[in-house]
Amino acid sequence: MGANLIIVSGTGATMREAYADAVEIAAYEYGNDPYNGTITTTSGCIDVTKEFRESGLELDEYADDICNKSKLSKWGNAHGICVSEAVVNTNKIKSQVETTPQRGARAWKTVYVVQDNAGNALESRAFQIDAINIAREYTERTKNSSQVVIQKVLANSSPLVSKITYKKSDKEKKGLYYFIALAPE
Repeated sequence: MGANLIIVSGTGATMREAYADAVEIAAYEYGNDPYNGTITTTSGCIDVTKEFRESGLELDEYADDICNKSKLSKWGNAHGICVSEAVVNTNKIKSQVETTPQRGARAWKTVYVVQDNAGNALESRAFQIDAINIAREYTERTKNSSQVVIQKVLANSSPLVSKITYKKSDKEKKGLYYFIALAPE
């Protein structure tokens, strides 16, 4: 059982976000085996950007240096280095609204909605008996409880009133971070 010196990059608005992203990607690619030799085996990250810059070393040299000085340990924290600072959105308004006007009179109709035991809608029907039959078939097939609820919905009209989206700044960008760690393998 050895350990592998790894250097992994990640992007995010903060070092913590970039670390979480790097761990998520490694877990997706290699799984969560505690001996997979990836950043998933670390227990967090610490910011050593200042120490790295003061050392005057290249990234590979710095990684070897802290490994040789036993500053890294298996299952310990990864050492994070900020290479490029994130630029955050400083706009006063950070969202935009697209409104869908509803013209004319609104007509409502009653529907019966079949839901699973978590309350997620499965299907809807105009008649209660049809919804009950669908719910019974679902429960018998999956052995999971279901329910039928009554709801009012717009007839011949979209329920969408507005769509709100994030408005990105021209200068906004994620930061770039490197993480150095000893990963058990």
